[in-house]
Amino acid sequence: MSYVIRPCETLDELGACVTLQKQIWGYADQEVYPLRLFVTLTQIGGRVLGAFTAQGELVGFVASMPAWHGRRRYYHSLSMGVLPAHENRGLGRALKLEQRKAALRAGIDSIEWTYDPLRAKNAFFNIQRLGAIARRYLPDHYGRVQSRLQQDLPSDRLVAEWWLKSPRVKRALAGKAPRAAKHKPAAEVSIPTDFSSLVQARPAE
Repeated sequence: MSYVIRPCETLDELGACVTLQKQIWGYADQEVYPLRLFVTLTQIGGRVLGAFTAQGELVGFVASMPAWHGRRRYYHSLSMGVLPAHENRGLGRALKLEQRKAALRAGIDSIEWTYDPLRAKNAFFNIQRLGAIARRYLPDHYGRVQSRLQQDLPSDRLVAEWWLKSPRVKRALAGKAPRAAKHKPAAEVSIPTDFSSLVQARPAE
């Protein structure tokens, strides 16, 4: 199956991003980013990019907004997801690469987003495949999120920093493993290989 990565432009396309949040993550109504937000993002320098099938169906998206650290502008990536039926086809990577291109065209050289450190697949994608780094840990950052995946657990997060022009990122995007860190880790923590399935099967544990 072929896909096209392009901006979501119409109200229907932006509205489909609202629907996808429930289909992908099982969010409760109060957790879903509304249509008004996606419309606003397109008007203030943000980006809403979609993965479309040849028939025009939206099956994945990534949304980002302009943000600042002091005087340095960057993109904060609010959300990215792909429908389960279309996973493992390179769409997540394709969406992030298009997001990177859009940022560089806008004169932005870094993108940040948060991710759950217990979800190994996401961590591998962010750190190994994209070449992001993580230096900040945010305990229970969003509070108790009502969703099928989160199951009312604390929402601890790491902040991914994607330095778009860095040698590390260029190396990762070329398919090469990032170079090992120069310093030994202060601690090592083992995590489940499939935390999402574990949470859904045994949330009490």
